[in-house]
Amino acid sequence: MKLRSIIKTKKSGFEDVFFVMIILFAVIIALLVINKAWTEIKSPLDTGLTSAMPSDTSVNITTTLDSVSSTTVLFDKLIPFLVIGLFAFVMLGAAIYADNPIMIFVAIIILAVAILLGAIYSNVYHQFAESDSFASTTDNFPISDIYMKFLPYIIFIMAIGIGAMVMYLKSNKGGGRL
Repeated sequence: MKLRSIIKTKKSGFEDVFFVMIILFAVIIALLVINKAWTEIKSPLDTGLTSAMPSDTSVNITTTLDSVSSTTVLFDKLIPFLVIGLFAFVMLGAAIYADNPIMIFVAIIILAVAILLGAIYSNVYHQFAESDSFASTTDNFPISDIYMKFLPYIIFIMAIGIGAMVMYLKSNKGGGRL
């Protein structure tokens, strides 16, 4: 019973674009930091674990650590799925309700702020990624780099999709609530 009332009162729409932008930025920065930290500790860890292992062991520490290194880079290939999933989350949230048509002016202002913040996050990411300490790490994440380069455009397309869905739901020509 309580779940139904929460769903009915859940407001979603253009403000969810900020959520998507922050999540995308945080995940990509976290992946860069994790990969950088792993490359920094990999060789000392390899040396320490290899020297601590008994000589008659069949465990190959170097192979295991190399597998972990390749796995941290594979997360870059999951970024498009993250974007698609977040976009679907926002679209489903926008389908739950349709707001008053006068709010289109507020939505345009929110869209402008979101695009501005997207450009700021994109610039912060590139300053962070192109710093001397992270330049080599960024080369391992080409997909993330592309997504962050075009973050303002992604936010714009997402907002247009949300706006189209809300307008379609408000139209009398069909389309109902999900």
